[in-house]
Amino acid sequence: MGDVFIERMVKKKFDTKDILIIVGIVLAVMVLMPILLLLSMQYGLFMIGLLAAAGLVFGGYKLLTMRMLEYEYSLTNGYISIDKIMNRSSRKRMTAFECSSAEDIGVYTQAEARLKNRSFDSRIFAVRTAACEGSWYMIVQSSKTGKTLVVFDPDEDLQEAIKKFIPRTLKFEVFGRNS
Repeated sequence: MGDVFIERMVKKKFDTKDILIIVGIVLAVMVLMPILLLLSMQYGLFMIGLLAAAGLVFGGYKLLTMRMLEYEYSLTNGYISIDKIMNRSSRKRMTAFECSSAEDIGVYTQAEARLKNRSFDSRIFAVRTAACEGSWYMIVQSSKTGKTLVVFDPDEDLQEAIKKFIPRTLKFEVFGRNS
């Protein structure tokens, strides 16, 4: 068996929560900017107020761009890493684990009620939509995040590759003997 390397990118779609956060940030900047400038002019510190206002606008811009999320799933010979990419400029490793540490795998919407009551060290949702439609889950042991529920959106190629590396008993239980 040769080396297996699959990398997939999933762009998170904007939902109501994202829109409300963006509106809140814009409103906060619009309210704080005149207050900051008026206070700085009142105390004769206009240049400092202008500098602070520019910092406020820059901070608002950075907060807005952090809502533009993508997730990258990388599978290399049974080792999966999931990264969060914000505004295509900064990357944060969310978790990494061996597929052989998988305790359970399946379609998230079918097991959602059962999984909500279970205890995990960490829950990672790296999905397109908050509704998790068509998403899969894995319960894994990670050295970084402990016992972790990972919810993600693998395509068929990634699912087939994961099947090769999960424990045989789990594979037969979830996918049947013909997989």
